[in-house]
Amino acid sequence: MNTASRPGSPTGLRDANRRRVLDVVRAEGSPTQAEIAESTGLAPATVSNIVRDLGAAGVLVAGDEVRAGRRVRAVRLVRGAGVVAGIDFGHRHVRVALADVADPAATAGHTSPPERTEARADLPDGHGVVDGLATAARLLDGVLDRAGIARAALRGAVVGLPAPLDHATGAVGASGVLPGWVGVPVAGRVSEHLGVPTWVDNDATLGTLAEQRWGALRGVDDGLFLKLSDGVGAGMVLAGRLYRGPDGTAGEIGHVAVEPGDRFAAVCRCGHRGCLETVVSTRTVTAMLEPLLGAPLTVADVVARAHEGHAPARRVLADTGHHVGAALAGLCTVLTPRRIVVGGELAQAGDLLLAPLHAALEATALPGTTRTAEVVTAEMAERAPVLGALALALDHCSVRL
Repeated sequence: MNTASRPGSPTGLRDANRRRVLDVVRAEGSPTQAEIAESTGLAPATVSNIVRDLGAAGVLVAGDEVRAGRRVRAVRLVRGAGVVAGIDFGHRHVRVALADVADPAATAGHTSPPERTEARADLPDGHGVVDGLATAARLLDGVLDRAGIARAALRGAVVGLPAPLDHATGAVGASGVLPGWVGVPVAGRVSEHLGVPTWVDNDATLGTLAEQRWGALRGVDDGLFLKLSDGVGAGMVLAGRLYRGPDGTAGEIGHVAVEPGDRFAAVCRCGHRGCLETVVSTRTVTAMLEPLLGAPLTVADVVARAHEGHAPARRVLADTGHHVGAALAGLCTVLTPRRIVVGGELAQAGDLLLAPLHAALEATALPGTTRTAEVVTAEMAERAPVLGALALALDHCSVRL
């Protein structure tokens, strides 16, 4: 299952209104219906209907309170209304997290993400969908058990994948990162296994949502999120809204050609030569230094050696930042983002990566278009995709309970 109501449709309007009411209740604790109507701009009758529907679903409860000597009817969230799961798959890992549907941190106005518990496991290189989903299910059972939550309390899940997706069916498109998943309708498979509604989205898009909701893109109308890991992707916030493109594949910056026309450039998993991903992925970064530093090597090892003054490690990170900045220049010239947030494993390099990235932007983009663009590291770090999955699951499930 991977359906979503269209913005502007009657169902989309109803869902948006429910989210607005829930956000006010989460943020204010126990507002009256009149206060909800004032905060949301919705008609009192609309608020009354939403409160009644969410009360019948066991999400909200209305009760009498005495305030300033008078009795009022206040609305509160019902604790124990259920939990949602975020599941983030990478090339070589899976991460699972839980959040309470009634957690006040679920609102966009909160400064930190909601979370009950989390678990992570490594996966073999090139793992298939059967093994991946089995590991995710085992992790989910474990976090539910540790939190003392019955599986029946699970209301929905969102799965993040480092691959292009068909948003109509939830199937994985052509992907060199997860070749064993191509054509699989992941949302449907997970939904059948867990018995709850499930949605699937691109991991860079989910990372963008997490940073927009609780991190470095809060309050930013126009910004970019970069995920620099085994795969390279981007998410965009335009005019305050997350932009996915007409088919959900916007942001595949990893496949922008940085060595066009070079017959000897590295072949990318997409089949082309000279893509950004072939020169800046974590696999490429570590492979360049393993002959000097020994294998196996992690990004954390490279960053540590660079901070110790190891010249080759510093050079590789600087070159990586330069390549990313040069690839971003055209996008910045067109979109003029106000903030560029760098996430994924390579973000731990900090200024060793960000300073050359920003310098390449300044040198390559149209003069003036990057003058006001900040380049910062992601506040949610490597957890951004799984936290974005929680955010999307909360949005979907809050209006369907």
